[in-house]
Amino acid sequence: MVKRKSDRHYQINNMMAVSEKEYNELKEYWDFQRKKEYNKEKIFEMADKFSGRIYNDFGALPLEEIKQTLWTKIPMEEYEEPPKDWVPQDPNYRLWNENERF
Repeated sequence: MVKRKSDRHYQINNMMAVSEKEYNELKEYWDFQRKKEYNKEKIFEMADKFSGRIYNDFGALPLEEIKQTLWTKIPMEEYEEPPKDWVPQDPNYRLWNENERF
């Protein structure tokens, strides 16, 4: 499969932090995306504590299923604001000025 230059550009930029220019042009969008990502990380971290502890008639529920089920139950109105020093695990939501988390 031949990749177009635009596809390659997207793939490269898809794994990079949000640039200062991008952030300033779409501040509300990026603030909401980061807020959503923060809440998703919190739910997933909480769900990790249930690993191997929740069963149905067929045995233990897969952790990924638990995470997705919990995440879909949280209404947007209940999202919490991320702390100022929070750095997303996913590099696609990091800002240009945020260091690696790990």
